[in-house]
Amino acid sequence: MPAITIGLPASLTAPGPAQDYALEAATVGAALRALVERAPQYEQRVFYRDRLLVVVTLNGRQLQPERVEKTELSAGDRLDILMPVAGG
Repeated sequence: MPAITIGLPASLTAPGPAQDYALEAATVGAALRALVERAPQYEQRVFYRDRLLVVVTLNGRQLQPERVEKTELSAGDRLDILMPVAGG
């Protein structure tokens, strides 16, 4: 499995600082599950049951929610988790 990095912003890790996690995963979905297994305090901020609550970028490009689960990863990839913003 490829070694990747997941970046979590301070808006998700509050009251703590932003954090990076080094993980190994073959797909983005597997990486997110590995993240919440390793840091369960973020599970309810990332998922609601099986529904994704965050925006995911892969090497700076936003992934469409329907592609998150099966998108394959390569060694050195970086995922960033962003909190969605709503307004009007």
